[in-house]
Amino acid sequence: MGINEIIMYIMMFFMLIAAVDRILSQFGGSARFLGKFGKSIEGSGGQFEEGFMAMGALGLAMVGMTALAPVLAHVLGPVIIPVYEMLGATPSLFAGRLLACEMGGCFHASELAEGAVAAW
Repeated sequence: MGINEIIMYIMMFFMLIAAVDRILSQFGGSARFLGKFGKSIEGSGGQFEEGFMAMGALGLAMVGMTALAPVLAHVLGPVIIPVYEMLGATPSLFAGRLLACEMGGCFHASELAEGAVAAW
C-alpha cells in the first residue's frame, strides 16, 4: 500500500464521519445519538454538504473548458494553422499556449495537429 492509498483512506474516513454527522443532524444532532463522540464531530456535516454543493459549479466550469476546445480549434484553426506552418512548427503547439492539458489542451492539440504523431 502506497502513500497515495493511505491518504485516500484517511480522506474517506473523515468523509464518512461528516456524512454520518449530516445524516444524524436530520434527527436531532450527533450529540444526541453518539454522546461525547457525537459532540466532537458535530458541525462537520455542514462542511460535507457545502462541498457537495460546490461540486456542481466546479464540474460545470471544468466540462465547459473541455467542451470549448474543439470549438476553439474550429474557429482559430484557419488563422493559426497557416501562421504555424509558415514558421515551420506544428499547429498543435498552439493548444498549449491557450489551454492547459487537463483543461482541454490535449483535445485542442489533436484537432489542430497535422497527423496523429504531431498531437502526441
